[in-house]
Parts: sequence; structure tokens; C-alpha cells
Amino acid sequence: MPIGSAAPLASYTLIAGLGLVLLAGILKVIDLRSAWTPFRTWLVMLPVVFGALWLGQLAWAALITLLAVYSVKEFARATGLYREPLFMLVIYVAILAANVTAYLQTYTHFMVVPLWAVAALTLVPIIRNRTEDMLQNFALAVVAVVYFGWFLAHLTYLAHADSGLGMVIYVVLATQFNDALAFMFGKKLGRRHWTTLSPNKTVEGSLLALGASIALAFLNWPLAFPQLPAWGVLAIGIIVGAGGQIGDLVAATFKRNLQIKDWGALLPGHGGLLDRTNSLLLVAPVFMHFVAFFFGGFAL
Repeated sequence: MPIGSAAPLASYTLIAGLGLVLLAGILKVIDLRSAWTPFRTWLVMLPVVFGALWLGQLAWAALITLLAVYSVKEFARATGLYREPLFMLVIYVAILAANVTAYLQTYTHFMVVPLWAVAALTLVPIIRNRTEDMLQNFALAVVAVVYFGWFLAHLTYLAHADSGLGMVIYVVLATQFNDALAFMFGKKLGRRHWTTLSPNKTVEGSLLALGASIALAFLNWPLAFPQLPAWGVLAIGIIVGAGGQIGDLVAATFKRNLQIKDWGALLPGHGGLLDRTNSLLLVAPVFMHFVAFFFGGFAL
């Protein structure tokens, strides 16, 4: 069975299909040729996402686990951490543990996965009996476990909320939509560039994308999170609109430090898988813990 009630899933499947048609029309009208390659990639990615949701919670957990593993692999290759198999083994086991505990809804275990993973990572230099590059590799491994692995695993846990299906689809689609809007608004209406971390970002593009994300939250209110009050919906719009852009800037900071343009080339027009998931990394945990703290609905 699909996660939760089939109504949100069926509705969002239809909305996603219509959204692709609408986006294709918009790209045609504004003649933004650079967006066609990433658009075609979305024609492949969306069926994968919705296929996992229709198959059910286990398939969704498996997909998030695979996304986290591959994203960490891209990060490790770019930073050189991939040359340290023992560090990588601990990271992969931690990602698996995070998603298993999220799938089983054992909240206490889910929350302590990073603690035990970091504890295990401290043993690697001792087992290796080596000091050279160990501090740097340890720090990179901690980032991989917590930021790229455990943070993303919140999407597995989020699916278990009372309105989990609507919320998890909303988080994934709205965050990606926010990215696309920031890109399009920045290209067509942007005049003032505001950060050296991502020189293409403009004040106009960022603010318009934030406003659109807030409006989108209210439009999705009856379907995705009908139990929330208006102030909660407003906060969710801000979390997605601002959090997605912050996550993108964090990844841009990493890439500039490493002097690379993209994390990989798996997704034409997007770069690597991590280039597509980077904005979700921050949004997913903040969204989940915000809803859980103020409104409940989770097995905590």
C-alpha cells in the first residue's frame, strides 16, 4: 500500500504531471533555453520519486537510503575521503541505521545514530594506527554522517506523520520548485547580486522565490497539512523558501572551497545527485522537528 491515505498521493501525482506541462509552457514562453536540459531530467526523476511513494514506506525508505549513500559518495570523491574505506564503511552503516530506525519509528534510536556514528569514527585513526590526514578525514566523515546522511533520513521519518504522505511530498516538491523559481526569477528579473558564495543568486530572485514558497504553502494547506493553523503554514513556507536557499548556499560554499562546479554528472542539467538534494538536506530536518515540536503527529 502507498504511504498513508491514497488521496494526497493521487492528487499530487496529478499535480506533478500538470506542473510539468505548465512548466514546459512557461519555459517556451520566456524562451529560457538553458532550462530545457534539467527539465528533461525531471521527466525521469519525478516518476522515480512517485513510484517509490506508491510502492509504500519500505520502498520510500530504500530510495532515501540510496539517495543518501550516492550523495555521500559524490561528496567523498570530491573531498578525497573516498580513499579511506574504513571511514566510508562507518558512514554507510550510519546511513543505513538512520533510515532503518526512521522506518521503524524508533525515535530515540534515530536521534542517537549520529552520536554512535561519531563515536565509531573516533576509532578509525586508532585502528589505522595513523595520524596523517586523520583529523581532516574525521571531520569530513562527521559532515557526511550528520549533514548528508542523517539529515536526509528525516524524509524517511517524515513519511510516518499523521499527515506524512502529504507533508513528505510537499517538502520534496516545494523545495525543488523553490530552486527552480529562484533560478528563473534570477535569470529574468534579477538585477542585484547579493552573495559571492553563489554569484548567480540575486536579491530579486531570492525574495520572489521566498514569496512564492509561502504562497505555495497556503495553496497546499488543505491537502498536505490540514491540521496546522495559519501561522504554522506561514512558518512552513518560510522554512522551505529560506531553508532551501540556505542549503543551496551551504553546498555552494563546499564546492567553492573544493574548486568544483558540480558534485558529479549523473543528472544532466543538474550536475550530481547532491546538486539536486542539497536544498533538501536542511529543509527536511527543520521541517520535521518544527512540526513535531509544535503540533505532534509523530511517534516520538
